[in-house]
Amino acid sequence: MSDKKPKIGVVGAGHLGRHHIKHLSKHSDVEFVGVFDVNKESLKNICSEFSVDPIENLENLIDSCDGVHIVTPTNTHFDIAKKFLENKKDVFVEKPMTSTVDEALSLISLAKKHELIIQVGHIERFNPTINKLKKLVDNPHYIEIERLAPFQARGTEVPVVLDLMVHDIDLILEMVDSPLESIQASGAKMMSNTVDLAHAHIKFKNGVVANLKSSRIAQNYVRKIRTYQKNFYSITDLMIPQIELYGLEHHNIFSEKVRSQEVETNSGSKKLYYEKFVPEDKDALLEEINDFIHCMKTRSRPNVDGVSGARALEIALEIESKIFLNE
Repeated sequence: MSDKKPKIGVVGAGHLGRHHIKHLSKHSDVEFVGVFDVNKESLKNICSEFSVDPIENLENLIDSCDGVHIVTPTNTHFDIAKKFLENKKDVFVEKPMTSTVDEALSLISLAKKHELIIQVGHIERFNPTINKLKKLVDNPHYIEIERLAPFQARGTEVPVVLDLMVHDIDLILEMVDSPLESIQASGAKMMSNTVDLAHAHIKFKNGVVANLKSSRIAQNYVRKIRTYQKNFYSITDLMIPQIELYGLEHHNIFSEKVRSQEVETNSGSKKLYYEKFVPEDKDALLEEINDFIHCMKTRSRPNVDGVSGARALEIALEIESKIFLNE
């Protein structure tokens, strides 16, 4: 492991890029080299806010960095990432990884050729609530995920499947160790020129079923995950955040705080156990950034590598295509 601080820059000074810059510019393990954005006004404002250097063009950023965070519109990801990889620079690219699977595979091949890091920004993998849930729930048979948001024009250049649902696609692929059997989907364009509301029904070959619902025309933000397995049921609210676990068995995951009550079932009276779990207070984006830095220094594989990003993208695009077929 190298003790040298990696030199990292950012491409993209927009809403999400701002958060990356905020963390990277003050990170003790990074030499932050600056920011590039084609929007000169946004670039000027962000550099003033965080007292960081503006970079005149991509070539200058390539020359001055060891790795880059690409936080730009999805349709630009491939061309920008390709330039950095061709110049033997490690790449962190926000989700969705690219616009097409072929583009994603091309970047993976390029990174492999030059022995480079490519990490995809599926931030929920670093969410402490979700990581706690994965420790509590080890064998779900049925999964429901709702990811809803009020409408805003920003981000509508991509469909809600690629904007919001792709997070949950990535999560279920990690939670369920089985190939896919089938995908059904429906959706609609309501407030933009791309799909704003989507439902997906995904079945795996081991029998697990996942129902995903994403919308950006909701009244309020909703981020809920429900899992079902034999004698156990969980409700996870990522907005609070908290996990509620119900069980007809006293599993060792329950603590001394567990509560119970008598309930009637088809096989007689049983105890229903209940406990609420509150996750650690951690910044998921900072944890994600720390993973990229660690991988740069140790030359190890990221938690969410290019292969994971491409797989989530492939399924998201299949869901999108099925929505269009049903229109």
